[in-house]
Amino acid sequence: MSLEKASIVWSAKQLSGMVKNGKINFEHIIQRSYCWERSRKSALIESMILGYPIPAVFAKRIDDGSGKRGSNTYYIMDGKQRLSTVKEFLNDEFALSELPTITYFDTDLDKEVELNISGMKYSDLPDGLKDFINTVTFSVTYFDNLTKNEERELFKRLNAGRPLSAKNKTLASAKNIEELLDLGSHELFNQMLTDKSRQNKNQAVIVAKVLTMLNSEVENISFASKDFNPEIEKLEISDEEKLELVRIFNYIVNIHDELKENHEKDVAKKIYTEVHLISLIPFLKRALNENINESIMSEWLITFFKVENDSKEYIDYMNACTSGVARNTSIVARNKALEESYNKFFKMDEKNKKCS
Repeated sequence: MSLEKASIVWSAKQLSGMVKNGKINFEHIIQRSYCWERSRKSALIESMILGYPIPAVFAKRIDDGSGKRGSNTYYIMDGKQRLSTVKEFLNDEFALSELPTITYFDTDLDKEVELNISGMKYSDLPDGLKDFINTVTFSVTYFDNLTKNEERELFKRLNAGRPLSAKNKTLASAKNIEELLDLGSHELFNQMLTDKSRQNKNQAVIVAKVLTMLNSEVENISFASKDFNPEIEKLEISDEEKLELVRIFNYIVNIHDELKENHEKDVAKKIYTEVHLISLIPFLKRALNENINESIMSEWLITFFKVENDSKEYIDYMNACTSGVARNTSIVARNKALEESYNKFFKMDEKNKKCS
């Protein structure tokens, strides 16, 4: 069964207005973040002026069902960088970098004009050139009624041969990306990650790693792409697991607040670092099951992560955080060090309780 698709054309001015009105949406669930540097954005504007072909854009079309004109929204699957660049330039959000002098036909002057556009914003350009840029068109192929599997497959095929990051490849193959992102909307990730990191969907990968730490024997875990991607592709999340994750995430946020209130900002920062948070997950779950409150758990973390800690456990742990952190040997080493420290601390804490 072939995909339902059709083609349309948008002018630069039209697509800028559609972005403003929310009819073009760049937040497709598997789309990459906006990452072009100014020189590359400038090169696109130059290509538009000189008439060089611009690659086609691909989108998923969604109709809101109202039957009204303009009821469609286009979720960009490939072409975000190009369309975002045009929108930004027309809104005066960046100036062009160093470019060769251009020659273009100015309809207002009815003649060819040479112009150095380097350093110019859209508003700095002659009216004739602005009018020309507004009329440059982009070819758009859109798809209707895509299934989730078709979307993932289409993304991979559109990006075949491109240097996608390991994370993008992972997300493209994730079976339950929507659920991973839903869990990744927890306040923990709003506090832990920057806006750019969340736009890059790093929270989805962290959630998948948390699930792996909870559901697999540590001796079998590797977060190296060649090992982890096949696992995330078949990852299933039960309702019970979702509740468990929320409980753990709430616990982490409360511990973080406790550490900050006790002026332990360095330790608070550490537990909001991905490698430390992921490594701590089995012990956070264990502490919850053992009814260890946030205050006592914070004491262990302060004891373990304090700068002056020269214990063998801490040294072994930090050595496993310096390189190859995704390898199984490093994951096992960190887990072993944390387990030794956890057992030592809470046996001592239990002894103190009996003596008091």
